[in-house]
Amino acid sequence: MIKKKSSSIIAWAVLGLAGLLIFVFLFNHAFPIASIDIRLDRQEVLDIAAAYVRGQGYELQGFQRTMLFDSDYQASVYLQKTQGIKKSNDLVRAGIPIWFWSVRWYKELDKEGFYCDVDPSSGKIINFYHSLLDDAQGAKLDFKQARALAETKLQEQGVNLSEYDLKENNTKEQKNRTDYYFVWEKKDYAIDDARLRLSVSIYGETLGYLAKYLDIPEEFTRDLQKDISLGQVLSIITTIFMFFLFIAAIVVLIIQFKKDKVNWKFGLVFGVLVSILTVLDFLNSIPLLWSAYPDTMSKGVFIAISAGSMFVGALLIGLIIFLFGSSGQSLSDEVLRVKMPVLETLKTGNPEKGKILETFVVGYSLAFIFLGYISLFYLLGTKYFNIWMPPEAEYSNILSTSMPFLFPLTVAAGAAVSEEFMFRLFAISFFKKYMKLTWLGILISALIWAFAHSNYPVFPAYVRGIELTIAGIVFGIVFLKYGLEAVLITHFVIDAALVGLPLIRSQNAYFMISGIMVMAIVFLPVPLLMIISRKQGKFS
Repeated sequence: MIKKKSSSIIAWAVLGLAGLLIFVFLFNHAFPIASIDIRLDRQEVLDIAAAYVRGQGYELQGFQRTMLFDSDYQASVYLQKTQGIKKSNDLVRAGIPIWFWSVRWYKELDKEGFYCDVDPSSGKIINFYHSLLDDAQGAKLDFKQARALAETKLQEQGVNLSEYDLKENNTKEQKNRTDYYFVWEKKDYAIDDARLRLSVSIYGETLGYLAKYLDIPEEFTRDLQKDISLGQVLSIITTIFMFFLFIAAIVVLIIQFKKDKVNWKFGLVFGVLVSILTVLDFLNSIPLLWSAYPDTMSKGVFIAISAGSMFVGALLIGLIIFLFGSSGQSLSDEVLRVKMPVLETLKTGNPEKGKILETFVVGYSLAFIFLGYISLFYLLGTKYFNIWMPPEAEYSNILSTSMPFLFPLTVAAGAAVSEEFMFRLFAISFFKKYMKLTWLGILISALIWAFAHSNYPVFPAYVRGIELTIAGIVFGIVFLKYGLEAVLITHFVIDAALVGLPLIRSQNAYFMISGIMVMAIVFLPVPLLMIISRKQGKFS
């Protein structure tokens, strides 16, 4: 028996190592990674943006500032779909504006503000917008004067207007000024049906808006919206099934409470821990919050609403974990006898050493197998089955927070605990008891879990459902054979690795250290295992 278990552990470890190697070597080939040449640091970008705004005759004294790394999502999706990632990256390097630093200046309860988007490589201004009231004072230029001023603003950016045709022009008479809108299109230049355009607005006698962008065909936009809508519909349908699971969990909790079989501490501890992480992550993300600040609202009210929404969200995730954890644990004890050797060790101080080792090895190995699996799934899918997705940036705005590791840690912990409690611990136990067919419980819970992820940006929208249904079935089988803790470890490692990847791949030492911290937290149970082993003797 001991020899059989040892062979099983070794087999899991070998498969896990194979999955990890596949992930490491094939990830960049399976998932489109945008080629972003970030040569300017944040301070250089801020200086460039501020100099440009002041160069238009505006003062920034008294304004507050926020900054994000952003993209033209529709243009990014269009290039990936029609050109592929390699050609898309070449086009971006050639000057198609997709990725940029976005700097905003704003005042509390004041509509006037400035937005300035800067190319991360060249430092050129991609977009500029001056928001102001429609009845603000300004000049009443004639058409020729306004066009000449617009052309001057473009030429200051190094634009050769002989390469462009004027396609549109409009005039709008405001109460105290005249506004003009101009659109130029580059001659003899097209990316399939998309055109490169320049747009300039003159508010009175000043620059109000300037943009360089890829004009996407309306047909593509409609088709993309259809794909997105399908994903939303699939996600909504699964939400209905999740609601029924929620009702079932409440009923089960009442029944088990009457039988005095509910372990309240189990769900409560996990729910409180994830809720605390959610609050800490909100506090860490406040610097990014101001990018969404509406200037018609007081800052105090905005923070209060944001904090209130966060508190409700943290309370909700905590209650969901508490509900499915408490009801699921009592139900699984009754119908499945689910293994939880680590929890038993913490409760009794008497570890079942072989089972603990098995839990850790299976949990980590299955995580690495899954990472290898998705790399192969999308590598083959994009090559042979017309699966596609928008390119991802190796830069993430979580890098701009004071503690970048908190976001991947919170996402990983919240998703792992809530989803494994709901779809494995409770759902499989519930279907086993009331449908008497274990395999059907595994399949139904996997389907609901999988298609709940259909609103992710992977196309066609049902692809994530297929990918995760296969994974969910495997997770369900592992849950039954090796216990809840194994799939909790698996889910946590997967999400932490994928969300924390931009930290690890960053060239900045602080961000890399933050990524290493995420990975260190992921592997925190390993030294715990070694301590238990040293105290109790070597594992068989």
